[in-house]
Amino acid sequence: MSNRASGIPFAGVAAAPGDAVLAALDDLRRTPLSRSCVTDVRAVPARIAGIDPVPPGVHEAIPRYLAALGIDGLYRHQAQSLRLGMDGQDLILATATASGKTLSFGLPVLDALARDRDATALFLYPLKALTHDQLEVLRVMDLASGVDLFPAVYDGDTPRVRRPRVRQESRIVLSNPYEMHETLPYHNMWRRFWSHLRYVVIDEAHRYTGVFGSNVAQLMRRLLRVAQAYGSHPTLILASASIANPGQHAELLTSRPCAVVDDDGSPAGTRHVVFWDGATDGAPSPYVQACDLLVKLVRRGLKTLCFTQSRKGAELVASMALDRRGGMDLKLAPYRAGYLPDQRRSVEKAFREGDILGLVSTNALELGIDVGDLDAVIVAGYPGSVSAFWQQVGRGGRRGGESLAVFLAFEGILDQYVLRTPEVLLARRYECATIDLKNEHILAGHMLCASTEFPVVVDEGAQPEGRVARGLAGAGLIRKTEAGYVYAGPTRPQSAVKLDRIGDTNVALVDVATNDLLETLDLDRALREAFPGAVYLHGAKTWLVESLDLVVGIARLRRQDVDWWTVGVTDKNVEIMDTYGSRVAGTARASTGRIRMTYRVTKFLRKRYDQIIGVGSLDLPERTFSTTGMWLDIAEGLRPGVEDLLGAMHALEHALVGLAPLAISCDPADVAGFSTLAAPHSGGPALFLYDGYEGGIGLAERAAEDLEHFVAMARDVLVRCPCESGCPSCCLSARCGNNNQPMDKHGAVILAREVSG
Repeated sequence: MSNRASGIPFAGVAAAPGDAVLAALDDLRRTPLSRSCVTDVRAVPARIAGIDPVPPGVHEAIPRYLAALGIDGLYRHQAQSLRLGMDGQDLILATATASGKTLSFGLPVLDALARDRDATALFLYPLKALTHDQLEVLRVMDLASGVDLFPAVYDGDTPRVRRPRVRQESRIVLSNPYEMHETLPYHNMWRRFWSHLRYVVIDEAHRYTGVFGSNVAQLMRRLLRVAQAYGSHPTLILASASIANPGQHAELLTSRPCAVVDDDGSPAGTRHVVFWDGATDGAPSPYVQACDLLVKLVRRGLKTLCFTQSRKGAELVASMALDRRGGMDLKLAPYRAGYLPDQRRSVEKAFREGDILGLVSTNALELGIDVGDLDAVIVAGYPGSVSAFWQQVGRGGRRGGESLAVFLAFEGILDQYVLRTPEVLLARRYECATIDLKNEHILAGHMLCASTEFPVVVDEGAQPEGRVARGLAGAGLIRKTEAGYVYAGPTRPQSAVKLDRIGDTNVALVDVATNDLLETLDLDRALREAFPGAVYLHGAKTWLVESLDLVVGIARLRRQDVDWWTVGVTDKNVEIMDTYGSRVAGTARASTGRIRMTYRVTKFLRKRYDQIIGVGSLDLPERTFSTTGMWLDIAEGLRPGVEDLLGAMHALEHALVGLAPLAISCDPADVAGFSTLAAPHSGGPALFLYDGYEGGIGLAERAAEDLEHFVAMARDVLVRCPCESGCPSCCLSARCGNNNQPMDKHGAVILAREVSG
């Protein structure tokens, strides 16, 4: 009895035997550096497959398809999802990476489309790369089952001459939320497809969280509204990595209750997890260590994927690894978002087929893109959540063989906390996905979009929908009719509403010598990273930014090798617009409300390693956004014993922001902080935490709910760190817009003790 996790045979390189993985692990343990850096090694036991027979009553196309794949049984969760899907039950799959989720949602769709020759299905993926990867799986299903499915991708890369045929003939359309967002207004061109829509599959559903998830939740309501207008009520199947709230998340994302399928029957080989302290005194840079680990494993013939937590990190590690080949023909490459589609697909193919043995990637390869059998995974820096960690290391041993996973902790607050408390990872206490349906900026954008598709009926007394509708009508953007609100604005709202952020401006990075497009950045990131004089990493090479033209949205870069890097310095100001609530927290007062943040990147530092070698001034525009915040007013009684009050608040602020992903289940960039001795509402000292998005999604309010415990975590980090005056493991941050000045670790401990009680 057999079952392949991906549903199709893999024709790439063979996995290294288990003893090769064990030999590599033994080699790592013997090196002088590992003896000082390895803090723990844990073996996660293998899991035996749980196989169920194919449920009775399926269409004959299913056993025909499975026989072609050499599969005569299903994992438990695959059989359960097939039964539920055939019954028309909406469901969410929440099983491990490489557990065969593609087969789990593919089989009920195949059954329905085999029975009804007019039936259609829509498969949604968060990234184009994953869409094209899954198309190959569905093409095999099309041929092996004997059912004419005509699967096709419909996204921004689909040539215009091919689009009419996809709309008219394809029964399975693979797309992404971005394309659906642009396509829904033209639903009349898809009449055949919408009228017969039987299934909507949402893969990698855990990625729809935060601002992106909140936007996609509104998009899904628009999509289902269009389907309903054409007489369809499709069954929904969501597939997710392990999260703490799959049922709740599915309902928030889709507006429908979904059955949870989480009894994972897939096998897993033994996974050896190495905890590695990349911030050990006397050790080289963590990026250098990640590079050396990658080269060592690839030299042993182990197919290795190294995850870094930033584009810059991926470029650095790949560049150093290529330099350290020592004349050997080691095939290595970087991979990340921002590369052009042909570049990404070329690297994916080379890695899958074994032409590349070592790949350095951001979380762009965290998803289910098939890169073949992996022997080892290096996670260089904590990826922001327990769920993301297991999603990344789960890429190793994808066919049930033994694998090696190295968690290389950087010196950051969160990395070191997880390193000292490995049970945070090993206990697999997964975080909750977050969706906010009440963010009025997000709601307003999608109400405008929906009003171009069909008239929008709003309960005028409902909040915030009624308030948003009245505001848009007052601005002349929508008009009330007997059928509901219809769009009355001058331009297409879909062009202004961006799903992955709240803002609409992009900056193109262009090679000044060739005029070639390198990549694009959103405006805020461009102001922080692509200012004139900045060093920017692209393609494992350094580029100098010569100019930034915000009128036309172009930054011009010149290729140049340099051994230094840059960081922007930011000035911030805060204004409190509304207070929701206030309470006593120890000897401080904690409040929540709406705030307006203003910031400007005013200068930049040139650094070589950790030394400042130069300073440059900048004349960039001021940026303002409103969001939700939580602030602590520091009482007079807290000040005795604190030598530098602003430095103490700054240090505590950094510790809180650093721990936020664990404490309140968010991404590392979702929450920001600000400290001041003269808060606008009181004239006195205050520490602010706020959502890093326009309108906010409720994260600061969540921090206030369990504030004492949150501050106690920060206090423990500060106390347990052996440094004297503050370091990156407890209160210094590479993201700090003020270059970590001022900073008073001991004062922060006093404040934390008082606030946490």
